[in-house]
Amino acid sequence: MHFSFFEVLVLVGVTQGFVLSVWIWLGKRSSSKILLSWMLTVFNLLCIKILILVTGLWEIRFVRYLPLAFELAIQPLVYLYVCSLTRRGFKLKKADLLHFIPFALSFAYSSFVYIRVLPVHSLAAKDVLADQLHFNGIKELEDYGSILSSFVYWYAGFRQVLLYRRWLYDNISDTDYPTYAWLRNICILLGVLILGLSVDILLDTIGHFGVRHFFHWQLFFVYLAMLIYYLGFRGFLLPDKKERVALVTGDAALPVEMPERAGVEMPEQSGPGEWGCEEWTDAERQERVIVENAIRQAFELDKLYLDPELNLPILAKHISKSPAVVSSVINKELGESFRGMVNTYRVEAVKLRLQDPASRHLSILGVAYECGFNSEASFYRIFKAATGLSPKEYISEGKKGSQNVF
Repeated sequence: MHFSFFEVLVLVGVTQGFVLSVWIWLGKRSSSKILLSWMLTVFNLLCIKILILVTGLWEIRFVRYLPLAFELAIQPLVYLYVCSLTRRGFKLKKADLLHFIPFALSFAYSSFVYIRVLPVHSLAAKDVLADQLHFNGIKELEDYGSILSSFVYWYAGFRQVLLYRRWLYDNISDTDYPTYAWLRNICILLGVLILGLSVDILLDTIGHFGVRHFFHWQLFFVYLAMLIYYLGFRGFLLPDKKERVALVTGDAALPVEMPERAGVEMPEQSGPGEWGCEEWTDAERQERVIVENAIRQAFELDKLYLDPELNLPILAKHISKSPAVVSSVINKELGESFRGMVNTYRVEAVKLRLQDPASRHLSILGVAYECGFNSEASFYRIFKAATGLSPKEYISEGKKGSQNVF
């Protein structure tokens, strides 16, 4: 059997996908890791399905019409995987199986067709019997259902990631919380994949493109194999999440577990009665100025940003205002997110400490920890994003500036 370059690429993706899937399954199995293992397995089975068609295995009697109808399983798996990472206390429940009813029906029908045609020896006779069972027509309907399901679950999953990130930046300064930028990228890549799937199916069903050419499906499955590689390793390297992550409900993601010393209630969203309107009275404008000044004092004089677990309710309690009011002032008056503002103060504090001779006994990371950071990777990323330099480069630039002065 000879394999083309396309088939080799797909085989490489499938091989590493199965290895990672088994490795994850044999390790510590949280809900997210279980879902990742299932996802990789389903992705691999979809790739195997296309390999059967292009390598000639479809011409083998026992392989023809082998039930590999997993197109309707991957969408809910991806969505549940996203939920497992972004929702606090997420656990797989029996109710989650409802997402897989379309897949179960599709797989049951494919298995029924396979069992019916299995005793038939002639491939042509198998095709005739499958056609009598409306195999091609039902599969075409499943293709359209797969497109619809893909868009629905992709939207739900992408929205979940964006809600989590919005909650994180508006409420939490702890840099140990994952931002899941890579998960957002996965969602974007999946969106491209769904568009490619839609185009390929339309080319085949409307233009009968698949009868003459197969190149469009080759591109699709090479892209799918690369996505397997990326998703598998990013998910595999991801540490088990802390139980302090967000609970997304309705249109807002709210912090549901705060440090015990905060002693505050969960913040509510601002409404018409609490600065939720667009036009302010004179009293409200004056109050917003007071809150803004109180926030600046809390950071510049009280240095609340030095607390690595600082969050919006802690700040709100410190200045005796509701979290919704504080969030509104930070976002609308100061033009920043809560997390962004805290990191700005922390970076400035680090810059001052790095230039201070009294801090020479500390390492760069030690300075960062004293200024409120508690994650090495996040510190270096945030510092470089703010200054355009790494901490070592910043120190070197400072030394050059001092030499130039003298």
